Amino acid sequence: MLTKHRLMYVTLAVRDLSRSRQFYEEVLGLPALDPDDTSVSYPLGHVVLTLIRTSDPAVPLGERDRSLTLTLLVDDMRAVGAAMDERGGSLRPAQTSRAGTMADLYDPDGHWLCLYEASEAAMSWPSGGKIRALRRAAGDGPGLELLYVFLYVHDLHATEKFYQGTLGLVPLEVNTCHRGVTAVPDGVVKYDAGGVLLTTHHVGDAEHAAEHRVTVEGSAGVALGFHTADLDAATTELSSRGLAFTGESPVSPIGVAAGFADPGGHRYYLCQPSAETMARPSGAAIQRILRADL
Repeated sequence: MLTKHRLMYVTLAVRDLSRSRQFYEEVLGLPALDPDDTSVSYPLGHVVLTLIRTSDPAVPLGERDRSLTLTLLVDDMRAVGAAMDERGGSLRPAQTSRAGTMADLYDPDGHWLCLYEASEAAMSWPSGGKIRALRRAAGDGPGLELLYVFLYVHDLHATEKFYQGTLGLVPLEVNTCHRGVTAVPDGVVKYDAGGVLLTTHHVGDAEHAAEHRVTVEGSAGVALGFHTADLDAATTELSSRGLAFTGESPVSPIGVAAGFADPGGHRYYLCQPSAETMARPSGAAIQRILRADL
């Protein structure tokens, strides 16, 4: 079951790697790991974010991708937002709800990011305990922490069957949406995926989706990865639970991986990093994350 593995990798396709690096390094202030002509990685709290250059026209980039949100935890929205604006971040106006304060921004390829400062009420929820655990594990100077990956979905039954039945994930918290995207009381389901809260967010119908400008179909420009030390064992166990993997498991200097998708087409992979990867700076970040008590 995926409760044995941590969601550790977020991979974003980009068109112009140099332009994207400027955004992530200068605007967000992230330190680059293992940069080359085709990719670069960044530590983003307790995950590793990787940008991969693509020229594939089938990967839609440039328009705003509203299929998922990468939500970054901050302690002081006003200070962080002002600093990012000065560096060209172009934050949209902040919104406040019972959960806290949020402000959206987009990278050069339209990937959707959100800064989030939790409210006092939110810190009393089960997810508040996760926030404290992540902050303790980060130590001094936590910087930006990827807290939530929000996935927008339409079919609640199929989504719950997949994430809970097939993947074996256990909900940490179930509640409604505080921004009005869905009125279903249990429309927001948060799963503790190790270093982040993987969160499925119901969207009621096409009218709701259009109103809030979200889509319930996964993007080809984003993939999420669970770390495993033994890919063969992990795929065998998950296959026995009914998970269908897509194609062969390619072997590369980076490691070996097996892909799959949820009912809405959001893309995942299980990844066993190679010894070569683990010897690089990004491998050191992976080892640090694996040692963290979360």
